[in-house]
Amino acid sequence: MSNISNIGDVYQWSVAKIAEAFRLDRRSVKNRLLEANIPVAGTVKGNPVYALHQVAPALFGQINIGDAAANQNPDDMTPKERKDWFDSEKGRIWLEKEQRQLIPVHEVTAVYSALMKASVQVLETLPDVLERDAALTPSAVAVVQDAIDKVREGFGANAYNMCAAVHKPQEEHGEDEHE
Repeated sequence: MSNISNIGDVYQWSVAKIAEAFRLDRRSVKNRLLEANIPVAGTVKGNPVYALHQVAPALFGQINIGDAAANQNPDDMTPKERKDWFDSEKGRIWLEKEQRQLIPVHEVTAVYSALMKASVQVLETLPDVLERDAALTPSAVAVVQDAIDKVREGFGANAYNMCAAVHKPQEEHGEDEHE
């Protein structure tokens, strides 16, 4: 690669330098630059040089991260693209299930249910254990029982609110279709 005497020249490369850096054929680089109508940014030793910020999209296509979601909208795809996209999504979901990154709903429900049952059972027996083993007075046991009842109600309310939040958008969407 060449020596650089001016800091502005750092991002202006010749076709040969671009081809060498990206391990492409010089003819391919030249053709892509011509097809994309990339202007010559200057000349060095009689050879045209191009601005890298213009060269990169011409060589590798536009990379627009912000539009990634828009490009994946099945409604905007041709039938072949849509089929390929859905097939790839099915493959991605299958792989995530195999790697246990995606857990089926019935398994999550079973684990959550077992966890809640075990927690509630401990909470239900705690006043009796405290009365028997710690010799708490009946008034102290009543205070503990009230606190436990509030915790259990909180568990129930939180579980209901989480389920309602998850299912609410689906219910609203379903109602809109019927109107």
